Amino acid sequence: MMHFPLEWTKDVFFILEQLEAHGYEARIVGGAVRNFLLGTDISDIDIATTALPSEVIAIFEKIDGINVVPTGADYGTVTVVYKGTPYEITTLRRDVKTFGRKAQVEFAKSFEVDSCRRDFTINAIYMDKNGQLFDYHNGIQDIADRNVRFIGDAAERIKEDYLRILRYFRFVARYGDYKVNAEYMETINSLKDNLNILSSERIFSELLKILAIDDSYRIIPHMMPSLNVLFGLSYNPLEVCAQMKTYASLNSRERLGMLLKFSEVVAPRAFSTSLPSAKYASDIFDIEAASISVTMKQKLKAIRKKEHRDFFVNYMAVLLYQKGIISIEDAKVFVAQLKEFCNSEYVDFNFRAGDIERYNLSQEQLRDIMMATKNFWLTSENDIGKEECVDFAKNYISHKC
Repeated sequence: MMHFPLEWTKDVFFILEQLEAHGYEARIVGGAVRNFLLGTDISDIDIATTALPSEVIAIFEKIDGINVVPTGADYGTVTVVYKGTPYEITTLRRDVKTFGRKAQVEFAKSFEVDSCRRDFTINAIYMDKNGQLFDYHNGIQDIADRNVRFIGDAAERIKEDYLRILRYFRFVARYGDYKVNAEYMETINSLKDNLNILSSERIFSELLKILAIDDSYRIIPHMMPSLNVLFGLSYNPLEVCAQMKTYASLNSRERLGMLLKFSEVVAPRAFSTSLPSAKYASDIFDIEAASISVTMKQKLKAIRKKEHRDFFVNYMAVLLYQKGIISIEDAKVFVAQLKEFCNSEYVDFNFRAGDIERYNLSQEQLRDIMMATKNFWLTSENDIGKEECVDFAKNYISHKC
């Protein structure tokens, strides 16, 4: 049995114990349990209980220092604010009929029944005050496997609330190592047109949560069919650059769409954290236009991951165009040429010590040769492959060793 997390104990115990003292069962559920198992920060704590909303209100409104808000009593939810922290307490229920986000509900007494209405297995794990876990859909294993899996039929879960399309992408980005399920993608793409049923506020809020993930650009290619429904996007971020003049007149949702169009990336934090873009872009605008391609190749060699390279090419093309350094026509050529370079042998350092093993060299000499050869490869204005690196190393040996 797992120990109850220390940071929850005192205040959450109090909430759970009040419910249990009146004869009801109560368990923590959802993101708090998921994040506890992942060892990540816990923000909101949701509680599921056998008590009806009216019973929850009756229990807590009598306690000094607690504010009770019937935030969604018709659907089973009462918010209890204790010491400034809100706790959503929701009665176990089954959804009889769903109308997008709204539903006709029937209150239940079974935690397993309640779990079946939730979206993903990793969000449907319950924990009692003793730290005992109740997992009805193998969510614990899915957390370990970084597997984001719908409970039951994916199409049914999505039809209950089409925002779950975007939530799926967010959870795959944050908890699933960007591994999408092919069958889910078929289902999502067949239902994506229904995203327009949702309010702009809900769409915008969910997209901003995706943007807050440092590497969120990695999920964008999978999202493009859905984003096309919302924003009419193109895979080519340069096709709409000329529209930048109208940016100031766009509303927040339109601006978000414009950013997506420009870079296929929408994580501003990533520009200064995990992505190499800020690091490698800082000096490129001081370069003459004729030298940009050479300099970009040198920068791309220092970026290890292919998806980072692809993003960097798009990102720089857009910025160079916006700053008037290159034309839109040149920008398109720029992208095509550099992406061809990214797929060539020249973008990676393929030279290895074994390529010169027949020479009688000390470890220190070998280390110096490797460093000198890599520097030659990194800084060269020409496309340098393994053969050129071997020739350089041989010449270095003959003159330096």
